[in-house]
Amino acid sequence: MPYGQRARYIRPPVPRRSRSPDDDPRHSELAALALRIGHRFQDPSLLDRALCHASLANDGRPSYERLEFLGDAILNFLVAEHLFRRTPEIPEGQLTDRRSRIVSRDPLAAVEADLGLASHLDVGRGLRDDERGSSRIRADLVEAVLGAVYLDGGIRAARKFVRKHVLARVKADPDPTAHQRDSKGRLLHHCQVHRLGQPTYRIVHEEGPAHRRTFTVEVALGERTLGTGTGRTRRAAEFEAAAECLQRLHAEANAP
Repeated sequence: MPYGQRARYIRPPVPRRSRSPDDDPRHSELAALALRIGHRFQDPSLLDRALCHASLANDGRPSYERLEFLGDAILNFLVAEHLFRRTPEIPEGQLTDRRSRIVSRDPLAAVEADLGLASHLDVGRGLRDDERGSSRIRADLVEAVLGAVYLDGGIRAARKFVRKHVLARVKADPDPTAHQRDSKGRLLHHCQVHRLGQPTYRIVHEEGPAHRRTFTVEVALGERTLGTGTGRTRRAAEFEAAAECLQRLHAEANAP
């Protein structure tokens, strides 16, 4: 350095603070969601995966589908166990119908609405807004989250989730489809009394993977289709179709 020239002070670089997971908005919102779920995740990535739609596959991210598959099996088992222990007087056929109602799409979509899972769903560009809010995806999210809870905390944590969020709704409304109970028998009796002929049932549509099949059934009197029902079993769909048919027949009978 030439004589008389002042040395220039160079400030040392300030080390950058490493980013905490708490600084990630996704991490923070999932932590708040875990509080509503009632489970403290040892592995928060499981909850994140349970809320990733298959439309993200192009980004290389795994979707919730495998967790939904696992959660569906666990849900059916835990609900079956609950019904078996709590209702020893009910025969197998009625146990199957009750379980089907509890784990069907609409009740699970109501559980999703309570927890607000869909608002945390991470999706790709291929998913439309109306699909995001469909009852099918909302029900799938509940099962995927249950699968994540099971993997993170075991069967006790999964049982706690089912009791708190699924079975608690059944206790509040023990049989939300009570008007459909034995609707096939009531429809047959009505047809016999009024000489309307024998109601016939047929499956018009099936959808979903093998572990989550949904049936749509129509009931007809002669050439007239008078009711349609959807359920996780053919029997449940027939009950719903019969109930709709009865409502229509009563409305026609009471019409001026």
